[in-house]
Amino acid sequence: MTSPSSSTNPEPDDPGLRDELVAMAGNTDPEFRAVRAERLWEILDDYESWPGWRLVGSDGAAAAWLIAQSAIDDVGLEHRCLEMLEVAVACGDADPVHLAYLADRVRMNDGRDQLYGSQFVLGERGELEPWPVDDPAAVDVRRARLGLPPFAAHAAAMRERWDDARPQN
Repeated sequence: MTSPSSSTNPEPDDPGLRDELVAMAGNTDPEFRAVRAERLWEILDDYESWPGWRLVGSDGAAAAWLIAQSAIDDVGLEHRCLEMLEVAVACGDADPVHLAYLADRVRMNDGRDQLYGSQFVLGERGELEPWPVDDPAAVDVRRARLGLPPFAAHAAAMRERWDDARPQN
């Protein structure tokens, strides 16, 4: 499932919030991470729901997800976002792929195996490797349901991006 087309989501209900989320997600300064997380807490409190497609449009919802994904120092926020994102996806107001990636991030932070194979860590030799996956034989079925590529292709792409971004000696 992808974001709604412009015909089904012509204008977000709150374009100001959409603009704020997009701007916050675009500020990748690590010093701003806590400010983004705090503001997302406030948004969740104020709206009592996930800022989904109807409220902030597809780019605003994607920005909210990016902020949640980067809230690595605030596991409580990630848990709350996951709960609200689950409801939004069930109501057809958010991207199920965002839910899958955030679910994997939360499971990893909780020390549990991931479901979709989206999270990678540095191994002991400095190589990128996937966080353990629950029921590896079924991971491609779960990924295919969301339109994601097979795990092996995703892992190869992640390693290639890591190798390209890593400073060479």
